[in-house]
Amino acid sequence: MVSIKRLNTLSFQEAADLFNEGFKHYFTDITLTVDSLIKKLANEDLSPEKSVVAFDQEKPVGFVINGFRTVNGQKISWNGGTGIIPEYRGKGIGKEMITACMDIYEEEGAELLLLEAISENTRAIKLYESMGYSIFDELTFLVNNEPLSEGAFYFEGDYDLIHGIPQDVRDIEFYQHMTAWQTQYQSLKDSESLIVKCGQETVGYAVFKRTKNAEGKIEGIALYQCEAKPGYEKAHDVIQFMLRSVYSPAEPACRRMTVNFSKSNKLVCDALSKEGFTVMIEQVHMSKAVRTPSSSETETKAVQS
Repeated sequence: MVSIKRLNTLSFQEAADLFNEGFKHYFTDITLTVDSLIKKLANEDLSPEKSVVAFDQEKPVGFVINGFRTVNGQKISWNGGTGIIPEYRGKGIGKEMITACMDIYEEEGAELLLLEAISENTRAIKLYESMGYSIFDELTFLVNNEPLSEGAFYFEGDYDLIHGIPQDVRDIEFYQHMTAWQTQYQSLKDSESLIVKCGQETVGYAVFKRTKNAEGKIEGIALYQCEAKPGYEKAHDVIQFMLRSVYSPAEPACRRMTVNFSKSNKLVCDALSKEGFTVMIEQVHMSKAVRTPSSSETETKAVQS
């Protein structure tokens, strides 16, 4: 008999061990230390108190980690990872945990539920669909480990570039609030932003992260968002300008990639494919709208009970 408890009943070490075992033999290598787990919880607004663990007697065998944010006045919940240790998969434990999470989402007044799933993981996608989720976007990890040509991302035009932090882009009129959770500015506390101006007009923005080794050399560049102003006549050149600024063709070979990047952003995806970026992983972006009871409905229910 499996019982469901909250994640905060485990120590951080126990939670990290369960996380790593729960994603064992997964589609990608996901391994966390205690320190990286704590950092992940903080950066991505994940709540151990509002996440669940499945137990077989005293043994933790699965988990769902949940995060919560308010975006444009709407309470959003995110399933930041569902994992089950290998010998317990296929036994219905995932459905039990997701069902328990639905109660938590209702308690928290969540209006929209979000998650991502590896496109190849058809079993998980079918489970989420059975719980009322539906696919609304496709996401891609594109990667290029080779040097870029000097002429990569050629553009025409004269633009001004403002360097800053991710929070700087949140008030841009066309900022994309509903990108994948880990690509939203709130999750990118140690990243950078670019804002592109043409005169006084803001015509584009990007959010990305550069990682460096002990000698200060760039080892990786990860792009999370890259958007041109909708309807802008020179959007192609703005995108090319930002990609050239982010990926620095003059730098030697390093791991240049996108993270959970929307495939619907054709300008960016086509530009990267042209420069030799290839697909590493693809995911589906899923959502479920939830109607929370109004205060009057809650009061009526309380009186009736």
